Amino acid sequence: MRHPLALALAAGAAALVLAACGSDGGSGPTAEPTSVGGQAVCDEPTIRAAVQADFEANYPGSTFVALEDFTCDGGWAMANAEFEASGSTFPTVVFLRAEGQFWVATTIEQICATPQAESGLPSDMYVDACGVE
Repeated sequence: MRHPLALALAAGAAALVLAACGSDGGSGPTAEPTSVGGQAVCDEPTIRAAVQADFEANYPGSTFVALEDFTCDGGWAMANAEFEASGSTFPTVVFLRAEGQFWVATTIEQICATPQAESGLPSDMYVDACGVE
């Protein structure tokens, strides 16, 4: 048998849920459904976060230092960044591919394994990554 206080609390919670569901929307904001998707945003905070996440996930022992600059074109981004390892700072280039609303780091090996025409990567970025068109 359940405790009477627990039953009272459960009944009160159920009443609140039903009241919220039955609201006509006249008072207070209504929640609009949002879809996962969209387009990756090409701005400094978003690119910085993607580069920083790549460093944290794939380069243990190194530290992201700075995002120097970046360019975006056709669902791709190329970011010039700096990282620190063993007390020294090193420049690096990070390539990002848009997947919906997210930027995903892509290695030069992955990029250069596909001919430029098939890769979808803009030709100037492909040359920067692979050295050839």
